[in-house]
Amino acid sequence: MSVRNSAKAIVVHEGKILVNRCVSRFGEYYALPGGGQHTGEMLGETVRRELLEETGYSVVPLRLSGIYERISEGRRDGNSHKIYFIFLCRLDGEERKKPTETDRFQVGYEWIDIREIQRKNLFPRAIRDNISGLIGHGETIFIGSEKNR
Repeated sequence: MSVRNSAKAIVVHEGKILVNRCVSRFGEYYALPGGGQHTGEMLGETVRRELLEETGYSVVPLRLSGIYERISEGRRDGNSHKIYFIFLCRLDGEERKKPTETDRFQVGYEWIDIREIQRKNLFPRAIRDNISGLIGHGETIFIGSEKNR
């Protein structure tokens, strides 16, 4: 099982957070936009590219807010070991382009009020449960590890 780095973005604008809306066999859920790092790509470049691909928005990473690790074993598509690098970002202008490459279960994106985000089905839950710390702290926080079998 190889380790995959994933750069995720918390984009806050006018009191709302940008999230991908997703639907899978388990139902509807939300996820921070972002995705896998390519070889030779810096994490800041990854988060910028992924946001543009998935949402059409250009962003500027402000700081690394948090790190989260997840290992999922016994999945139909194989085992998975991801390390999420979560960046606090701001929009780089308000112009939006057409998304070019969405995630597998992504059906769109939404801006959700910050006060409502902890009541939404934001995946992974560790990110949802720590969202205020990820936005508010001036330092990078480790929000935990999870191993699912």
